[in-house]
Amino acid sequence: MSRREDPAAGYLQIDDTGRVTVLGAGLRDALKEYVGQYTHLPSDRSLLHFQRAPQVPPLEELRDPIILQGDIAGMGSTIEVINFVNSAKLSGNLVFVVDDVRKCLYFKNGEVRGASSNRIEDRLGEIMYRFGALTRDQLDQALEEARRIRRPLGNYLLDKGVINQADLYVYVRRQVEETFYSVLLFKRGDFFLTGFDVDALPSPLSLNAQSMLMEGLRRLDEMAYFRQKIAGPQSRVVRVDGASGAVAPDAKGATLLAILEHPQTVADLTRHSRLGDFETMKLLFHLVSGGHVQVLEERDYSTQGLDADHVTTEMSNMVDTFNSVFQRIYEAISRHGRQDALEQGLETFLQFYGFVELFHDVTFDEEGRLDKERLLQNLQQNQMDNRVSFLSQALNELLFFEMFAAREWLERDEQQDLQKIINQLFIEIG
Repeated sequence: MSRREDPAAGYLQIDDTGRVTVLGAGLRDALKEYVGQYTHLPSDRSLLHFQRAPQVPPLEELRDPIILQGDIAGMGSTIEVINFVNSAKLSGNLVFVVDDVRKCLYFKNGEVRGASSNRIEDRLGEIMYRFGALTRDQLDQALEEARRIRRPLGNYLLDKGVINQADLYVYVRRQVEETFYSVLLFKRGDFFLTGFDVDALPSPLSLNAQSMLMEGLRRLDEMAYFRQKIAGPQSRVVRVDGASGAVAPDAKGATLLAILEHPQTVADLTRHSRLGDFETMKLLFHLVSGGHVQVLEERDYSTQGLDADHVTTEMSNMVDTFNSVFQRIYEAISRHGRQDALEQGLETFLQFYGFVELFHDVTFDEEGRLDKERLLQNLQQNQMDNRVSFLSQALNELLFFEMFAAREWLERDEQQDLQKIINQLFIEIG
């Protein structure tokens, strides 16, 4: 019997998630000479076929040797994974992959040295905008100019005197911290620790992983407490003027109330306040508890002239989710100064593309979002059986039209970034 036929050499086990595990030291030794990446060819239930990949897979991090890999849920959570890397004082690039989301934490001897992400909201410029260092116009102009001269955004802002070295350090550190805390929310997916020269990072930091884990756990606990009053980012809140017996809010709370001139989702308020998800939720929780803010529940639509039997939270959240993408597309177009052309095209679409009654008198605001209240009022008056399906179809058609029109003016990388956001949108709405 040859070695390849010898059961004692080992086995390949494929579980119901598609993960392949090599069982047996003999087989592992035999496979060493085939090190590399492979693609799967058509197979049957008794014989699997693999062919060496002609090029490296698209996950750049996996070009480096894999030190550790596994399933996030199998480890319990990302917290357990990070804690293991910290306790074992490992070094390398810890990659978390969930669908099309990829976030990386760089470690040296168990301490965090940096982070990266393929999500737009985790980029340095977006962090600076969210925390008030730049206005949206300043960020858009800086991004366009930095891209033109092929200069990193942080360096460009330093060159122009917009920020100093101390400012840049603060926001690079905050970018790493926000990416780290967002990773703790992952409940499923894969992780890889790959060999990586962390000292080669352009701006390496040194952050205590245990301290960040403790802070992250505190945030998770407090967010769960906040959600007893505020369900999540798509919850709508409204300011309560002249609340009797209410304790005066502090300075940050007063600033948030000033922004809340009309009902908004928590996600919109977070973006406008530029305080970040956690700080906004914390302030809102205290404002709700103090009687300054009210959370609009599903039945509260009656106060806006909407029938709660016909307009549900599902429909409301769907519009909010699509509006977040419409806004991103509008922002991208505005950076090229072509928002007027997009607006003209949208007017034509709304009038002649088969959803005239639904979009009747529906306008876009200055940030490219649909008038949600008017849209839902029109939907309420529609006498069809499945309003949710009809609304979804209409918003999908509008989204594809916007993306089709945007291709004329956007750079390829901008189109790809928007497509990633749209892919995540379809994951969220199922």
